[in-house]
Order: sequence, then structure tokens, then C-alpha cells
Amino acid sequence: MQDTPLTGRRILVVDDQPSIRGILETALSDAGADVWCVPDGPTAITLLETASPELILLDLAMPGMNGWQVLEALSGQPRTASIPVVLETSTEDFPSFQRASRHGVAAFVNKPFRLAEVVETCRRILQGARPLQGRHEGGETTPPIQMRDAEDNLIALGWLLDMDARGAQVDLESSLETGRRLTLVMQEGAQITTRPVEVRWVNSVGGRYHHGLVFLSG
Repeated sequence: MQDTPLTGRRILVVDDQPSIRGILETALSDAGADVWCVPDGPTAITLLETASPELILLDLAMPGMNGWQVLEALSGQPRTASIPVVLETSTEDFPSFQRASRHGVAAFVNKPFRLAEVVETCRRILQGARPLQGRHEGGETTPPIQMRDAEDNLIALGWLLDMDARGAQVDLESSLETGRRLTLVMQEGAQITTRPVEVRWVNSVGGRYHHGLVFLSG
């Protein structure tokens, strides 16, 4: 029997590339979702005057009206302000964590897509998870985190699972190689804490990746 974790859920895909719309529509439909696809922001806003999706997959880099402008329009209307948004991003247009958090973005999915992870991210968001807002499924709150390299480039986003004096466990959207040394950035309210860490182990859990980190001195 085919696994259909999104059965009956209504999802809107906003992307200017026909090939991307096609693969997302197929993957989400195969997972049971009712999917609408539109090629740009203005068309999405017009559709949302009558349609009521439960989740929006939004491309950030679009000609004319980009993803940030669409987010502004959505947040300004009571009908659409509460619909969770997952941003589609690629390496060259990866948005700032803080800006996405301020816009209330629920999560990111990275291009090129791993379709199973896109489906799992949608399932988690529809069950109440908000990774960029520091919330698990069911509404449990936990600090959002970033992983950054020595040049302060953003490598991955996720949230803190556990921490003690020796290290931390974090949930990330992508897998990091063991032995890699990075900086863990934790944000709780206005307070930001940074710690140098080394990745010791990685486990795949439901389309996400749990990592064991050990704190380094210095």
C-alpha cells in the first residue's frame, strides 16, 4: 500500500519554473495532497482570494514579484496571514535566518530537492512544526539553531534537541559529515550564543537528520 502522509491536505506551490512545479505537484499528489500550482506571486494572491490552502510552498527567487514580496502581501491579509509558508531556496539565494524568522516562515526546503524530504517537511509543518520559529510538531517550543563554517557561511538550519556541558544534539534539514568542525549558533529570544563544535555522529530520522556534536575549546 502506498504511503500517503498528506492525504486530503491542501497545498499551494508558487514557482516560476514549470519543471519545478511539475515535480512538486507529482510528489505531493502521490503523497495524497490536493495541489494547486501557479507560476508567480500575483497569480497566487488572486487565487488566495477564493482558495484556502493549508500550506504554501513558495519560491524565493522569482522575476517580478519575489518571494519576500509575496510574504509581505500574505501577512497583510487576515485571510492568508496564518497560512504556514515553506520557502524554496538554493545556494545562491539562501535567505537570512533572521529575515525569514521575522516573516514567520515555517521552514526551508533546499534546491535541488530531495522529494521525500519535501513531503516529510510538509507533513511536519501540517502537524504543527515550525522549525524556523523553534517549534516541534504539537507546538513544543525549542531554540532554533544555525550551523556555520569558519567563514561564517550558513551551512544548515534546525533546532536544538538536547544539550549538556560536553555537547549537544541537534535536528537539521540536511546531513553533515562526521568530523567536520563548525560553529553552533543558538538563538533564544534576543540572546544569541555561539559554540565551536565537531560533528561526531548522524542519524536519519523521518526525513530529517539528528546530529551529535561535541563542544570544542576556544
